[in-house]
Formats: sequence, structure tokens, C-alpha cells
Amino acid sequence: MTRRHADEPDAGVAAVEFALVFGLLLGVVVLVWPVGELLLQKMALDRAMSDAIRYATTAPSYPEDNADGTTGTTRRPTCAQVGQELAHAYGGATTPSDFSRIALSGTVGGVPTSDICPDGPHGLRSGDTVTITVSKTESLGPLGDLLSIAGITHSSSVTVSAAASGREE
Repeated sequence: MTRRHADEPDAGVAAVEFALVFGLLLGVVVLVWPVGELLLQKMALDRAMSDAIRYATTAPSYPEDNADGTTGTTRRPTCAQVGQELAHAYGGATTPSDFSRIALSGTVGGVPTSDICPDGPHGLRSGDTVTITVSKTESLGPLGDLLSIAGITHSSSVTVSAAASGREE
């Protein structure tokens, strides 16, 4: 059995190597983790959008379901109802106010409409196209702070958006 002396040149090299590699790996995890979270949020938003567009385009057409009690017209969901469905499909304790923007637009008889949200039921008829656009702001955490400090971005958060289109039934 041989003994090592403290004055040998490779004493403590393993500890220094460990510290360097561990620091590098920790830095990679801290910087890459928010990007992975952002991708997960984008996928969840896309899934929720598919449910919301399905809801917006296949609502029942029973006259007694009109929100204002009228008959003779078809009931279509309001933007608030579509927002509630989107929040429910997104999951968790999400409410429509958690999204930066929810907009419905459509094509009525081949003519595009801009934003049909403010006026209650959207009024599109069978065969018309509905488009839902939604945006949600997500924080990038330490990576966003680092990019903001470095002057690469103006904010430590990013906006994730999704859009879906469907035809009224």
C-alpha cells in the first residue's frame, strides 16, 4: 500500500473537476428548463384550442337556448363562453383573464370579419368559418432575467399564441 502526500501534483483534482462539471451542468439545467416549460405551455395551449374551436363551431342550434330568450335564430356561444371553454380545456385554476388575448373572427359568405367578440353570440351561420386566436404570457424565469440583463430581450417573459379555425355546422 502506498501513501500519497499532499505535495503531489494531482491532489484534489477530482474535487476541482467535480465543481467545474457540476457548475456547468447546473447552469445548463437552469437555462434550459424554462424553454422546456415554454414548450409544454405551447402544447397545452394547442390542445385547449382544439377543444375551444370544436365548442365554438358545434354548439347546439336549439332556439330555446338563445341567451336573450328569442326564438327563430340559432344559438351560438358568446366569446365569454368560448373563453370559459378554453380555460377549462387548458386546465388547472385557469380563467379567461389568465390569457393575454382571446379573439374570435370569421368569414361570413366569403367576407372576412375582424373581431366578432364584443357583440354576444357571434352570429355566424352554418358553413361560415370561425377562427379563434389566443395569447398567453409566460415567464422565462432565470433565463429571461439573464437575457433581459444582457440586453438581448426587453422583457423576462414571452408571449405564447395559438390559432385554430373551423367551419360552423
